[in-house]
Amino acid sequence: MGNRRQPQHDIPDAALMLRVGRGDGDAFAVLYHRHYRKLLDFFYAMSGSASTAEDLCQECFLRVWRLRERYAPTGSVVGYLFTIGRYVWYEQRPKIYRDQRVKSLSEAQVNGFDATDSRALPDALASRVEIEEAILKAVAGLTEDQRMAFLLRTIQGLPLEEIARVMACPVNTVRSRKLSAMKRLREALRGLLVL
Repeated sequence: MGNRRQPQHDIPDAALMLRVGRGDGDAFAVLYHRHYRKLLDFFYAMSGSASTAEDLCQECFLRVWRLRERYAPTGSVVGYLFTIGRYVWYEQRPKIYRDQRVKSLSEAQVNGFDATDSRALPDALASRVEIEEAILKAVAGLTEDQRMAFLLRTIQGLPLEEIARVMACPVNTVRSRKLSAMKRLREALRGLLVL
């Protein structure tokens, strides 16, 4: 009877990452597919651009591969990925902001109204677009540290201790940044939705 290998998709993240550290491309592919969307969502919320988020996500996973031999299983792999993601974000941020300023100056923004959709009610579409724009604007109006703490805790669901490791700050600082973000978002969105 042969030595059966456990299917890669059943292996815990830390064991996968240890295999990646030994150059296992299949383990890397499983890890990539398992966590790609989380990082993509994070980078989109930080940058506001789908193409930028895609580029940053690819760069993050490229770094994971390049640094694979340095991995030590201390904390969650998700936290490890977001830590690398944070460094990628801080490194690329000046270029991203510069590119966004150039883009906003060179083209007019168009709302997502589809005039060819006969089922679409203009009032409903306009309302949805208004709400989406207000939420994106409110999130973009947070300080970078508040936005990162809010996204990692509220959207990604990471524990405060893990976020503290990702952001390289004390747990109470993470808690404070997240609470400040929530307060600012409530203020910015007050009156937008009537519940």
